[in-house]
Amino acid sequence: MDNSKFDFDMDPEFSKKFYENIDKILSEGDTSTQDLESEEFTIKSEDRIDDEIYNINASLAEQICNELDKREEDNQSKQSKFPSWFKVPAGILAGLLLLISFLGFTKPGNQLLLNLGVNIGGKVWAVWTNDLSSGISAAEDTDHLEEEDLNTDGPEADISKIEWPNNYGAGRKEEGVYNILLLGEEAIGSGSGRGRTDLMIIATLNTNTKEIKLTSLMRDLLVKIPGYKENKLNSVYEKDGIDLLYTTIAMNFDIHIDGTALVNFENFEKIIDELGGLELTLTRGEARYLNSTNYISNPAYRNVKEGTQLLNGNQVLGYSRIRKRATITGNNNDYGRTDRHRLILNAIFDKYKTTSKATLASIMFRLLPMVSTDIDNKNFELLLNSFIEMGTMEIQQLRLPADKTFTDTQKVRGMFVLIPDYNKNIEILHEFIFGDNVN
Repeated sequence: MDNSKFDFDMDPEFSKKFYENIDKILSEGDTSTQDLESEEFTIKSEDRIDDEIYNINASLAEQICNELDKREEDNQSKQSKFPSWFKVPAGILAGLLLLISFLGFTKPGNQLLLNLGVNIGGKVWAVWTNDLSSGISAAEDTDHLEEEDLNTDGPEADISKIEWPNNYGAGRKEEGVYNILLLGEEAIGSGSGRGRTDLMIIATLNTNTKEIKLTSLMRDLLVKIPGYKENKLNSVYEKDGIDLLYTTIAMNFDIHIDGTALVNFENFEKIIDELGGLELTLTRGEARYLNSTNYISNPAYRNVKEGTQLLNGNQVLGYSRIRKRATITGNNNDYGRTDRHRLILNAIFDKYKTTSKATLASIMFRLLPMVSTDIDNKNFELLLNSFIEMGTMEIQQLRLPADKTFTDTQKVRGMFVLIPDYNKNIEILHEFIFGDNVN
């Protein structure tokens, strides 16, 4: 077996049995009796739980140790993203995950999972997600003109008169504040290359103030890009990947990004369906627009209506991309679209913040393979532990550029752009994320 991740999708028999066992455990929740068929053991009553945990741990530990002993010499000269025990056979991995589920979703196992679960969660995260870096070469420095650019009148901006920020380095970072970049990639027509990131949100865990915050970055923001001409923020990742995007955000907004989780639009649709759809509220204009355009790509689903309703993945994706109709917040164009992105995240959070751990874990196993990230297991454990210790479920939100801090009537090389007051937006962003006092 090589040092790559085990390809679960290529083994349908394993996947089928694994998910059946996971669902069987999770469907029982915190009941006093559970029947579990995996690694040939059965838990029949709560009285035997402690003995079963001991036996299972011993059996799995023996298998892992034997496997590591056999692989030790082969792995001595090799380096891998994951510790060597990640490369154990799929059967052992399945057994570990089943054990994790048992510990977390039975009464006597909850406290043990509280002590060990963060570390285990990091291992699951590392194995299940995809690597963000893909070795794709840098793209040409070209401009992307959309229909809205071509149809919008406006004078050409004098870039030499823009007061650019004077930020260098990785951006502001403080102890106890973690900023994770959430990206939605529009890769249609990009072939094997990267796509534009039409959804960009900085998710902040501020453990000092015990607050969760979301900052939407508008895609049409004009930014300085190291090694390239000034362009829209959503073009940066397409040009040369996540490191260039980190540097660009630090240069223009003086903020350090600790990691990224990216989902392309195809997987976004699948994720919403896995969640069972979302309840969202549409205006009359939004409903009519979605039913009369191809924003909902499947014609069979062009049957939405005004008001609150349950939307499936195809419908939610269409809703998230609307730019020409006002949303329930009253905002239109890209302002309305960034509002929709936050409304979708709020709907997901509201739907699942009171959901049982069993249901959330079952969903997690299905969603993680759709996520690409550069967050390793140790940093994921840090983030997860920070979230647990904060104990808050409230979310605060911001959009950049902030109201009355930008110009939206000018073009750059034919592209309709937003030209912000960078210093003012940096001040607002830092106050929001770090809790600075602004006079």
